[in-house]
Amino acid sequence: MDSIKENIRTVNDNKIGQLKAIFYLLQTNLEEFKDEVDSSYELLKLGEKTNLSKHIEDTIEDPLNSIFGISNEIDIQIKLMIDRIIKSFLNKNAGIIKEAFKTKTLLNDLHYSIVLKEDNISNRSKIFEFLDKFDLLDISKKYPVYFQFVPVELIGKISTIEKLKIGAE
Repeated sequence: MDSIKENIRTVNDNKIGQLKAIFYLLQTNLEEFKDEVDSSYELLKLGEKTNLSKHIEDTIEDPLNSIFGISNEIDIQIKLMIDRIIKSFLNKNAGIIKEAFKTKTLLNDLHYSIVLKEDNISNRSKIFEFLDKFDLLDISKKYPVYFQFVPVELIGKISTIEKLKIGAE
């Protein structure tokens, strides 16, 4: 019973430690942002515009474009995170993958071409397990992921963005 209480206490201490670290980072970032706001305000009184002033001015002049820009930046960051997860997954399956490529598509989506060491149902199933789990997530509707199995002799005919480093982690 004492070990359970100790585990609960340790978990709570870890959560408190994490919260303290987050608050410290927030304080630091807010202080830096306040300094930037203060200097932008003082420079604006002198007729000079900082990047922050220009950004705020652009947002006031065209709020829809500003929102669109923020939305695009969020999309880019989410795709980068998903791409890292996929690369990590493929790398962890280096035992069955000979080569993998991020494939160029018209929609610029998350499309990957995979050359298996042995192209069989068992190896394909291991790859599809990831897609099955990913497809259960709401995020998969907006950011779909596609895997294509390709024979090694045809990989040169596929337009690729990047050859993935398999087994290099």
